[in-house]
Amino acid sequence: MSRDNWDIPEVFRRAMEEAGWEGNKGEGNEGGEGGGQRPPFPNRPQQPRRSNRTLWIVGILFLLFISINWIVGVYTDWLWFNELNYQSVWLTTWSYKFLSFVAFFIIALLILWGNWHLARQRASKATPPFYPRFLQIRAIRWLITGGAIFLAFGFASSIAVRWDEFLLYLNRVPFGTADPIFGRDISFYLFELPVYEALQQWIVSLLLLTLIGVVAIYAVNNVVDIQRGKWRPQESVILRQHVALLAALILLLWTTSYLFQIFNLNYSGRGVVTGASYTDINASLYALYAQMAFMLLAAIVMLYNVFKLSIRPLLITAGLWLVATVLVGGIYPALLQRYEVEPNELVRETPYIQYNIDYTRLGFNLDKIEVRQFEQIDPLDQGDVAANSAVLNNIRLWDYRPLQDTYTQLQALRPYYVFGEVDIDRYVIDGQVRQVMLATRELDKSKLPSLSWVNEKLEFTHGYGIVMNPVDRFTADGQPEFFIKNLPPESNVPLQVTQPEIYYGEFTKDEVFVGSDRDEFSYPSGNENVYSSYEGTGGVPLDTFLKRLAFAVRLGDTNVLLSDEINTQTRLQIHRQIQERIQKITPFLALDSDPYIVLTDDGRLFWIQDAFTYSTRFPYATPDSQTDINYIRNSVKITIDAYNGTVNYYIADMQDPIVQSYSGAFPGLFCKPEVRCQKICNRICATRKICLPFRQNNICAIT
Repeated sequence: MSRDNWDIPEVFRRAMEEAGWEGNKGEGNEGGEGGGQRPPFPNRPQQPRRSNRTLWIVGILFLLFISINWIVGVYTDWLWFNELNYQSVWLTTWSYKFLSFVAFFIIALLILWGNWHLARQRASKATPPFYPRFLQIRAIRWLITGGAIFLAFGFASSIAVRWDEFLLYLNRVPFGTADPIFGRDISFYLFELPVYEALQQWIVSLLLLTLIGVVAIYAVNNVVDIQRGKWRPQESVILRQHVALLAALILLLWTTSYLFQIFNLNYSGRGVVTGASYTDINASLYALYAQMAFMLLAAIVMLYNVFKLSIRPLLITAGLWLVATVLVGGIYPALLQRYEVEPNELVRETPYIQYNIDYTRLGFNLDKIEVRQFEQIDPLDQGDVAANSAVLNNIRLWDYRPLQDTYTQLQALRPYYVFGEVDIDRYVIDGQVRQVMLATRELDKSKLPSLSWVNEKLEFTHGYGIVMNPVDRFTADGQPEFFIKNLPPESNVPLQVTQPEIYYGEFTKDEVFVGSDRDEFSYPSGNENVYSSYEGTGGVPLDTFLKRLAFAVRLGDTNVLLSDEINTQTRLQIHRQIQERIQKITPFLALDSDPYIVLTDDGRLFWIQDAFTYSTRFPYATPDSQTDINYIRNSVKITIDAYNGTVNYYIADMQDPIVQSYSGAFPGLFCKPEVRCQKICNRICATRKICLPFRQNNICAIT
């Protein structure tokens, strides 16, 4: 027969007969000849069935194999957090990640599989005899189920990465300040609106994909007349009801996007400054209300189509929405901006510019600046100079940049020692406050004479000591006059370094094993080397074979298992670089680019790191041009013990709602101010200049 006269169902039937598929007896096919019963398909030869138990065992072993790195990562992370006594932080973080994923996976799976399974069942009952047999093929059912599971996994993963937004939402603290246009508390924009937008976009995308799958299932299974290319009238009711209900839900949820756009006018860039402008308030706002109303009407009309097909009202509603979008949302705001605002821009935009100034200052914590007028100052005389000698003695003459090179030339002592950026601090020396410059002496393992595993992991494990000099003194040779220098540290002032070993620093980027059977290199002494053994509490104890095995897998290093010098007293120190260490615990805090070292009264070394909370969602505030940040607070001070690696967090700004929200979410994270270690509390001072590295750029603010 000619191609134009093909009977498509008959072609499929014959192909299945040739493949050996067994068929059902049924009535004649629509458009077929004679109508009677079809002969049964011949039986396909039966293949020997494997044991279900064997298949399950193989499947489980395969899953374990592909997930071994993930399991090891979770276990070793738990050991690391446990060593730092931050188990609660780890559990809270993982709880939010896991529960977010599971909840959204279940929701996505129910929506996808439920709708597709329902479409398959309803299409099976409505289509001619051949197609129900096709629908009942096990492979098709597994394809629908497997596809739903796969897509649900992807959808859940895409939304679960925003676990930190859900955490802030559930623990949000009000700002006590409202935006100037809608009167909403600032917390709504920082904590609530991002979550609502993410959920709306997620569910709309999910329903759109569900709708596509539903239409495809109905089409493939002959609710559409394949030969004629149109819907079969008697079966299209089933499709119309299902599709109309899903489309109504999509339109209803789409309506909320216009509500979110209304609130997002606070971030508009239409005017001369960030924030809602005259045109936004007097034109765009009403356009969004109109679009939202017509979209809601479209959802209602679509819902009506579940019960009765009504195309005309739907077309009218779509036309009204299009008119509102083009005329009210596009043309009218442009005309208003051109013919009313631009000729009178200063008059029209002045109140909105003032909003921007006020809220930008508030976002960057510049709203409390006091302007003071200094009276005329009399000329200084010799008596004034003598009376203020302490001030003059603290005038900085050394520049920290060339001083770093000077430290390297005079105090590195060996090629494998390096100095980081020179810090500036103040100490009470002989009853006077002295401004000093100091830096730590750390190891650069790339310059070791031998890069063996034993040298890198067991022997050369730490830096040693600091160098300190006053900011205003020179020797006769033009060199800095050192307060603390040499190896071991020598001091000519009442400041002593009693624990000079630096296991955690700015250059300690690899893992080491301490407390092993091999002594650790401390410092050179003439032609000999001085060795020591670690006696602190830093690091994960490798006191069981399971821990050694887990870290061997994680590090990809079989020496962790094979080395005879690692014993049950050995500790593994990982994440030793101080900023990496902090980010591992609190990835939601941004860090200042320059942590600084301090020497406590009892001679121990601590790092102090400034940390920041931030947001890109502060209404009416002009964002940084490179990072989009428009709210930032230096709310957290962090201390890291250079010997033990202990990390402590202190809230420096209790007025910051973001850090209060994090404090509520992680009850054991921040130390109470009254229990702050007195040995270093006087060293936690105001930052001279905050330079925050974020997305490879710097944000600078004065505090």
